[in-house]
Amino acid sequence: MTQEKQTQGSQENQNNSKKKHLFPYAILGKLTRNSIILDFLICLLLFSLYLIGNFQAFTDRTQLRILLVLSIAAAVLCILSFLGIVVEIVFVFMKGRKTPAFFSVLLFIFTLIIGVGLIGFATVIRRIALGIN
Repeated sequence: MTQEKQTQGSQENQNNSKKKHLFPYAILGKLTRNSIILDFLICLLLFSLYLIGNFQAFTDRTQLRILLVLSIAAAVLCILSFLGIVVEIVFVFMKGRKTPAFFSVLLFIFTLIIGVGLIGFATVIRRIALGIN
């Protein structure tokens, strides 16, 4: 009886040590995911602000500033998406679960593609507006 309790206690200690070891990575994954979602929403807001500005007759300087901030936010989105992919892949190798990480990686790839598209859009429109050199 006491031997069973000791083996259960040692198994609980091993499980707790694994949880403590994975704890920073879980926070890093959640922080990265939330940062990507926030930056994605900021990019969508800036893109819609640019589109609304075309119809509301914003000045050219304002439109160019919106495009500059959009390209910077999209670059940050790409960097965070790449970082998120790396974190999820490392987390899969450490933890072993593949299903939630698969959907997270798909989300990060989607945001990476959207970020690259927004960078391209903002750069092309700014070059056209400033004159092609």
